[in-house]
Amino acid sequence: MKKTLILLAALLLAVINVNAKKVKVTIDGIAPHYMQSRYLIINEDTAHAQLINIKDGKFSVTVEVDKNAFIRIHDYKGFPQNCVFVLIPDSPHITVNLSTGEITGSPMSKRLKSAIHEAQKSSPEGFHIDVFSDNPEAWAEAQEKGRTIRDQMRNEQREDIIRIIEENKKNYIPAWIAYCFSDVFYGGMDEITRGKKAKWLKHPILNKNQ
Repeated sequence: MKKTLILLAALLLAVINVNAKKVKVTIDGIAPHYMQSRYLIINEDTAHAQLINIKDGKFSVTVEVDKNAFIRIHDYKGFPQNCVFVLIPDSPHITVNLSTGEITGSPMSKRLKSAIHEAQKSSPEGFHIDVFSDNPEAWAEAQEKGRTIRDQMRNEQREDIIRIIEENKKNYIPAWIAYCFSDVFYGGMDEITRGKKAKWLKHPILNKNQ
């Protein structure tokens, strides 16, 4: 009987803990009038992405999620690393402006937005050197110079990402950064997480890269 009561108490405590992790958040959006919809994706579960209808430049949606969930609002199901609006539900009401990129009502979402910008700013993607010459030597010189600059940019990006992770090791922002930018590192996710024991490593989004 005593063992049964202990078991029931443990189960009740587990249920309470699970429920305590869930929060409700209402996301209001302002959008250009031509915009008709956007996807809402929780923890990159694209199979269950919710399509939000936008009417007269506005939308509102309420979801119940884990308190550390990442809520992506995007025009694509893919390419999370290019998304501006990735929200962390640290308050019950968050407003996003899809025209200006502004996020209000969520300090952690704004902090994540800044971290994403920092992780992207040195990316060599799309960088090239224009050559206005038919001289093969000029093309070869430009290509070599371009490779050198891209390598420098990539190294700087890696340093920025490591700094971002270190600055945010007590929250879950590194989980999103690692998820989106692990391919920047030669060793991928293993290189980013090697030797680390931070709580963000247990975020469910990281299971998608394993």
